[in-house]
Amino acid sequence: LFHGRAHEGEMLIGTDHHAVRLQTPEHGDAQDAKAFAYVRPHDLDVARYSPGHQGGIVARLTRAMVVGPVARLELQAQEDQGFGKDAIIEAQLSAAQFRQEAFREGEWLVLTPRKARVFVDG
Repeated sequence: LFHGRAHEGEMLIGTDHHAVRLQTPEHGDAQDAKAFAYVRPHDLDVARYSPGHQGGIVARLTRAMVVGPVARLELQAQEDQGFGKDAIIEAQLSAAQFRQEAFREGEWLVLTPRKARVFVDG
């Protein structure tokens, strides 16, 4: 669950200079309204972070568990992105992709929502 602001068909998650923008044409009439986006763990793209990266949520991989064909990841967002000091983000990908990418606990990754359900307050 990500909190942000909806404005004229777009939702911003995070602080302005690190914001993730989600297109929300169904909320085109929203004017700087509080909003939240529900993103399922398997609807987050996970990639390795590189300096200068634009867009996406930068987070440190704190725990990875491979259970059968699925890798479940727990990540903690960078503090300056406005997600809260101890916010845990859960992501899920195939075990094969996890092994291929060779993600390691402690490294910085970038999360990008592929699909989200957005709700506007009010």
